Parts: sequence; C-alpha cells; structure tokens
Amino acid sequence: MDLEAATRGLIYVLHALFYGAFLLRLAPKRSAGAAAEVEQPLTARRSAALVFLHGTAFAVMYYGIGQAVAAPARARLLLAPQPLLGGGVILLGAALVAWTMRVFRSWRLLARVDAGHQLCTEGPFRWVRHPIYLALDLLALGSALWLPTPWTAAGLSMMVVTGDIRARGEEKLLIAAFGDAYRRYQAGVRRFIPRIY
Repeated sequence: MDLEAATRGLIYVLHALFYGAFLLRLAPKRSAGAAAEVEQPLTARRSAALVFLHGTAFAVMYYGIGQAVAAPARARLLLAPQPLLGGGVILLGAALVAWTMRVFRSWRLLARVDAGHQLCTEGPFRWVRHPIYLALDLLALGSALWLPTPWTAAGLSMMVVTGDIRARGEEKLLIAAFGDAYRRYQAGVRRFIPRIY
C-alpha cells in the first residue's frame, strides 16, 4: 500500500486540528501574565495590511496543497516518510498553539493592545517572543514537507517572511505599550528560535 497516497487527504484533518487549538483561547487561563499593564488602547501601524500579506501566504500554501491533493504527480517526495515527518511538524505547531492559548489572555488577529492588556511572559513566551507566528511557520513547513511543490515551498517562504515582518511591527507596539518591561523581556527572549533568532 502506498502510504503517501493513503494519507494525502489527511493533511486537511491535521490542519483542522491545528486551527482547533485556537479554541483553547475560550478556556479559563492558567496564568495571569506579567504585572505590566496597558492603560490606553494602541494599534500597530499597518497591521491590517500585514494581516492581508500573511493571508496571501496562506492562500499560496493552500493553493499548493489543493494542487498536490488533486494531482498527486505534482508533489515529488524525496523520502517515503516525508508525509509522516510533515504531519509531525504540523502537530508540533498545533501543540504550540494549544500551549500558547492556555496562557495568553490577549490574543488578537490584528496587532492591538487594549486597556488592561497584560504582557505575557509565561508558557511558550518564556522561550520565544512570538509562539503563534512560530506555530504558523511550523504549519507551513509541515505542509511543504508533506506535499512538496513549488507552491507549498513559496507559501512557506512567504509565511516566514510575513510572520517576521508582523512580529517586528508588534514589537514596536509592545515597546510603546510596555516600555522598559518589554525591552527587558526582549533582551532575554529570542523572537522565534530559542537562543538563536
């Protein structure tokens, strides 16, 4: 039995599990976050445009996935276990989203800090400053490993670049909102890869 053919459509199931992890946002939070709190609402510059760019990366990735599922010859595996490896990376991203949603009180699609917003430095935020963007990168990486096509590779590249741009914009917003508390946190915790970047 060809494992690749049998599991090709399961990528959608793992993507659904990944997005389902965001529902943990609705559960009671385990942590209260850091003491620093914002008094005035703030929104990052061009946050809607950046969300649109990130959405374009998603569209490219899903176009590639759809093409590979519909026409399997478009995805060329280098190694037989690539779908398993890709699925594992997607599940790792889903676990990171779930962990983040358990501790993060203030997640928003647009980079906005409302009154009462607390700086979260618990859970995955101890290791990286932007665990949600890292999880989205893992989703794209796992998809490109599972179904390697030029489109999924392009989606991965776009996801990484736009996620990094969004993270930098949010960091400016967080400095404006939390000042030295965020600068101290930023000095001790890397953006995406612990101790590296």
